[in-house]
Formats: sequence, C-alpha cells, structure tokens
Amino acid sequence: MGTGLLRMLVYHIGVIYIIWRYLHCFFDTVRVKRRGVTAAYGIYLTAACIFDGLQPARLTRFLIDTALLYLLAQMYHGKQGKKLLAAALIQGMNLFCETLAVYLLYDGVVDGRYGAEMYYAVFLFMFLAERMMEKFCIRNIKESTVLRHWDLLIFLPAISVVMVFVMIVFDLHNRYIGSAVSASIICLNLIVFYICDELMGAYVKLKESALAARQLEGYSNQLNVVMRSEERVRGLRHDLKHHLYEIQMMADREKTEEIKDYVRHMQEDLQGDGAYISSGNQDIDSLVNLLLERARRELGTVRCHVCVPQKLDIAAFDWNIILGNLMDNAIEAAKNSADKYLQVTIRYGKGMLYIAIKNTFSGELVKAGDHYLSTKVCAGTEDAPLHGLGLRNVRRIVDKYDGSMELGDKEGIFTVRILMYVTVSDGQENV
Repeated sequence: MGTGLLRMLVYHIGVIYIIWRYLHCFFDTVRVKRRGVTAAYGIYLTAACIFDGLQPARLTRFLIDTALLYLLAQMYHGKQGKKLLAAALIQGMNLFCETLAVYLLYDGVVDGRYGAEMYYAVFLFMFLAERMMEKFCIRNIKESTVLRHWDLLIFLPAISVVMVFVMIVFDLHNRYIGSAVSASIICLNLIVFYICDELMGAYVKLKESALAARQLEGYSNQLNVVMRSEERVRGLRHDLKHHLYEIQMMADREKTEEIKDYVRHMQEDLQGDGAYISSGNQDIDSLVNLLLERARRELGTVRCHVCVPQKLDIAAFDWNIILGNLMDNAIEAAKNSADKYLQVTIRYGKGMLYIAIKNTFSGELVKAGDHYLSTKVCAGTEDAPLHGLGLRNVRRIVDKYDGSMELGDKEGIFTVRILMYVTVSDGQENV
C-alpha cells in the first residue's frame, strides 16, 4: 500500500470517528447493536475510500457523502427529518472545515493534490468543530419533543454549503477573504444551533416543571386523603363500643340484613373522601387518586383496578408522563361522549407491568399511518405546536423500559395497552 493510500485510509478512519461522535449526540444508542454499528461503519469506510479514489467532482462527492451519512443514520432510532438534518449538518461542517484548510494552506486552489499537512489541518478543524458542537450546541437534541425548528434548521447548513460552492465556482483565491468567510460560516452554524439548543433546553425544563407540579399536587391530595382517613379511624375507634353494642343487639334479634347494612356504612365511613385506590405504591396512589377524583366529577362510570408492589423501579417522573397523559386524554375524550365511561387497569406480575386504559369517545379519530393523532381543539392557541405530543412522550418512556404500546378503537371504545419490563426494588411481587 502506497504512502498516499495509507494516508487517505487513516484520514477516513479519523473522519469516521468524528461522524460517530456526531451521531451519538443526535441519537440514543441504547438499543443499537454493537455488531451492527461495526458493520455499518465498515461499509461506510469502504464506500468512502472507493468514491474518494474515483475522484468525482466536488459537488458530486459532497452529495454522495451526504447520502452515505443519511444511510448510516438509519441504524439509529429517530425521525427521518432528524436523520436528514444530522447528515446535512455533519457533512456541511466537514466541508466548511476542509474549505477553511484549503484557503489557509493553498489560497483556495482546489485540485485534489494535497500534502499530509492538508489532512492534518482538516482533521484538526473537524475535531474542534465537533467538540464545540457537542459541548455547547446539540446537548438537548436527543429529547423526543417538538422538532419543527430542528427540522427547519436543515436549511442553515444547506445555504452555507451553497455559499461555499459559490466561492469555489468563482475561483476565489484570496487566502484572507476565503479563510474569513469559511470561519464565519462555521461560527454562524455553531451560534444558530447553540441558540436553538438553549430554547430546546428551556422548553424541556418548563415541561419538567409542569410535571413536577402535578406530582406535587398528587402527593398533596394523597396526604389530605390519608389525614381524613386517620381522622375517620379515630372517630370510629372512639365510638367503637357503641357500634359493637348496636351490632350485638341486632345479632340477638337475628337481623342479618340490618347487620350487613350497618357494617357496609362503617366501611364507607372508613374509606374516606377521594381514596379511590390504595395499592401501597405511593407514586401510583397519589397520581391515580388525583386523576380519578376529576374523572368521578366529570364522567358517569369510572372503574379502576390497581395491583402493584409497593416499590417498582420506575421513576415518579415517568409515572407522571405515562398515567398523566393517558388518563388526561381518556377523561377528556370520555367527557365528550354519550356513555362517559372510563376503565383503568394496572397490574404487575412475573417482571412485567401491564397498563390498560379504556374510554368511550365520540366523533372520528385522526390517524397518520399506524399512529393516532390528538383530536384536542388547540388550533390558534399557544398549545398548537404540542398537538399529539402526549402520546409521543408516552412512547418515549415505554421504549425506555423496553416495553410496547398498543392503541386501538372498536365500537366507540378507545383502548391503550402498555407492557413494560420492570423490576421490584425489594425483590417481592404482588400476586
């Protein structure tokens, strides 16, 4: 192998390392298999070396490399628009760094005959650009939130690439102007992505604050329930001798039905206001009781069955996203239906958590392919960009626990079924 081929191979391996770092900033790599990654990057390296050896035109090579990057991104989980943005941004930043090196070292002469210093300079600029992008500019892009502005950002590297090719087409051979323009384009891309990333981070914090507020409200409601229950127990204990005396008298007269009614009234009095479920799991009880209290006020028939261990390895924040979004949607849909029916089932067994929510609905459901879209009326309001965001957030949490979610509608009943693999903190399960 000649020195030139070896240098080109080492250079492409370095570029692949930078691409790997970029893609790991854009996408979650938890479910990506290591063998698949190695094979995909190996194929990419082979294709890049072959096309580089053919020495195609600069624009043709840029389009080919972008297409290869887009195909490489397919092994990661994410939106196609996000994958296209990643490919365009990575390839664009690499092109800007290469152009900067060409103007600094060769006054903008693009003939493909470069020395070792060119490869060193290009790799150095690429590495610095990637580190700055990773450190400051794309920290929150992994979030599965509203990505409209991220999708539109594809025009930024695209327009920047056009500016670079205009410089090349018009044979600009001024080192200072070319270097200044190339560096400015790199800085412009970094600044715009930094601003958008900050906006995304602010939105994520706002969403977390809203969920934390709901969780706090649920705990407060549960505390009130517990306090009212304790007060009722103290009252019952105080009058217990009178109750026992009354039951004894009815028993002496063999009034069985009256005894049953009396005991039933005592049970109702013990249950307390708002204590719809009491599974022992504080995170679930507080949140579900809060939501069921609203459901009982607005719906006709509400059924709920919860059987879970006291300690499950699920963060309270994740419970909030799953149950909060699903039950909010179910209550809202059932409220506008004729039957106003809601059924909630949560149970655990053999390492699996099962959640099923059924509700009646009226009107037509909106579907995009296999996905249901929110039918909430939010056009013209500040919530319009969040249309259908709840179910996407639920899917994100379900995927986090390697679970599955199934949606369906039949005869006016909408059903959500979720299965997640969850462990018990204390090693014991509810049967």
